[in-house]
Amino acid sequence: MRLVVSGIPIEVQKKNIKNMHLQVKPPDGHVVISAPLSMNDKAIEMYARTNLSWVKKQMGRFQEQPRSAKRQYVSGETMYIWGKQYFLTFISDAQKNSFEIVGNKVFLRMREESSVKQRESYVREQYRMMLKGEIERLLPKWEQITGLSCESWQTKYMVTRWGTCNTEKKRLWFNLQLIQKPVECLEYVILHELIHLRERTHNEVFTAYMDLYMQNWREIRKQLNDSMLDFYDAQDESPLQKLIDQGRYGEIRDAVLRYLEGELKQKEAMLSDIKIRNVVHIEQPEEGYICFDVIVSCDMESSASKPDRMSFPEKWLRLHCQVLLGIELTGFQIVAITECGQTEEAGSEKFTGELVPVIPEGSFEEEAARFLEKYYPKALEEAVPVPIRQIAERMGLTIIERELFSDGLDAFGVLFLEDGTVQEGKKNMIIRNARRGMMFLDPRYYCERTLGNANEMVAHECFHWYRHQPYHLLMKMLGIRDDLGRAIRCPVDSGHSDAETRSSFDWMEWQANRMVPYILMPAKTATRKIEEMLRGYHICLDDPESQSRMEELISELAKFYGLSKQAAKTRMSELGFPCVDDVSGYVPGWRKDCSEAEL
Repeated sequence: MRLVVSGIPIEVQKKNIKNMHLQVKPPDGHVVISAPLSMNDKAIEMYARTNLSWVKKQMGRFQEQPRSAKRQYVSGETMYIWGKQYFLTFISDAQKNSFEIVGNKVFLRMREESSVKQRESYVREQYRMMLKGEIERLLPKWEQITGLSCESWQTKYMVTRWGTCNTEKKRLWFNLQLIQKPVECLEYVILHELIHLRERTHNEVFTAYMDLYMQNWREIRKQLNDSMLDFYDAQDESPLQKLIDQGRYGEIRDAVLRYLEGELKQKEAMLSDIKIRNVVHIEQPEEGYICFDVIVSCDMESSASKPDRMSFPEKWLRLHCQVLLGIELTGFQIVAITECGQTEEAGSEKFTGELVPVIPEGSFEEEAARFLEKYYPKALEEAVPVPIRQIAERMGLTIIERELFSDGLDAFGVLFLEDGTVQEGKKNMIIRNARRGMMFLDPRYYCERTLGNANEMVAHECFHWYRHQPYHLLMKMLGIRDDLGRAIRCPVDSGHSDAETRSSFDWMEWQANRMVPYILMPAKTATRKIEEMLRGYHICLDDPESQSRMEELISELAKFYGLSKQAAKTRMSELGFPCVDDVSGYVPGWRKDCSEAEL
């Protein structure tokens, strides 16, 4: 369950406990409430609101915590190994990967075309070998000092803890980031986790044992916690991945256990950890559900006697899944499981992790053709106007143009994906009691331009309905900003010219903007129409006096297809008629276009 209080998402975990507990957790300051099974949702929300000031203060602490920049693993970057600074030198080598420390330099040899993920994975494996070597040296020392011993241990990259201890199975985990800290920090974590085998909580008994075996442990703990952490990008884990992790982890774990059952038995091993690493290859083969691959890593440990402490390398699996699109992830199925490489890349995605469709610039014609094939195939065979309002009705949309909903005239339309109300303060945009499928258009906007703008606005909203509902359903399921799950508000000037800084909403607006002329003027039949009109107007491309006739042609073409003159002119140019490029004097386009960069 997830609450949103004052814009802050809060994860609620109901457990068999007596009292509620509120935590703001590292590394990004996400909020978690543990509540008794019998506690009702209203009481939990009230508890969250009464502690809101404390939550914001704790979140601020995490945001201010120093972190290193995101590494690209190129020459000149700095790295820390056992607390000492080294300078990275990257050397292109297609034959063999290597990681070598010489003086104060680290020489990393890999293929020039290797990705950042591949370089990071390789460097982490080198870190793992060095860290394991020190643990193998230091763990027996502290076991002898304390008289405590673990059954097994392993290393993994963690972002929330330096180490963990399973007291029941006597299993220890050590954070791979410890390789970057001084060796005494590793010793402190080893001692800390060993003492947990005797005392589970950080009480006075635990503190007394720490004082007994390591008198300066507080200073070392401060040094460890105050040191700069690795770069952490909260967006590295996509919203879909978070949802799968939160809601379907149990099914994924069970499927992995069944798949590996024979291998685990053969190797006399046990599965100690299963982690969802990525969700890739997201597609929508049919309307109503999506398919994707969940990439998981599996840590297997030997169940042999304690002295061996032998562990097998991580195994990576790809689970091909499908799920129905709705307010909940219903109909979840794991279709197939196969082994894959650790550096599994997303490949040619059809959707981003936020379920925004990936539509490259070169695919717009194909995208428009699929839309028309479904809703008005006649336009793909004959040069006819596309009845976009009839298409909207066929899609189940209701067009409402009589309501003036934006005092600032900064939005031309709002499309409701579910019943609800939109209300804003300064601009006084108010729409009450709207129903799903209602399309509100501000008639003042297109009346000030041309009637063609109205068709373009309807086509814009139709494309939102056709392709962008998965994103809004995902936002609704995650409880992130309720308005994103309810309605699409289309501003007059949307998006950013810089593709690197666009949000998912900016990309959807950019796609809807660009798709309008492709839908209203399909390439094949529109080209035939333009060629016919050029002959009818007797326009010679080399004749300067043809410009006035070209202006008349564009006006007629715009009227025929129900587009603005600027949109018709731009579409002619895209279809390979450069004769329009020198024609001037048209009203600026109804939509401010973004850059030509691809998503």
